[in-house]
Amino acid sequence: MVSISKIAILLSLLLTTFFSLILKGIEDGVVSLEVEKGISFSHSRVHIAVINSMVLKNLTVHCKDKYHDLGTHILNYQDTYNFSFRPSFFWKVTLYFCRFVWEGEIHYFDIYKQNRDECVQCVWNIFKNGPCKMYPRYNKCYA
Repeated sequence: MVSISKIAILLSLLLTTFFSLILKGIEDGVVSLEVEKGISFSHSRVHIAVINSMVLKNLTVHCKDKYHDLGTHILNYQDTYNFSFRPSFFWKVTLYFCRFVWEGEIHYFDIYKQNRDECVQCVWNIFKNGPCKMYPRYNKCYA
């Protein structure tokens, strides 16, 4: 018969391993401290492409998450800015947001929300009316 102390030790080892993985992810910047969402087992790299689709206008893009500032990038018409990252392994909390500036207008948009976006290759066209996520058969636009 298994004693209570053996079960407690096994449970302790499992919890220690679990939290060690979480802390390793936090150190690498892939796990948010906000863990109120559900568990995710997808850990493949996500690639984001932001395309300036505003005819004859330059677009300034500045994207970041809670831990990483990806800097400011200026895109001419039809130029693309790409970045990639590993989303949270255990919880769907990874969030990248961008500031878009053109001709004196400033707009913000969550370019990647792990609990919304199920993509590995996320392609966004940025229009004056808002960003549109490109899918093989349709586009999903946000105003």
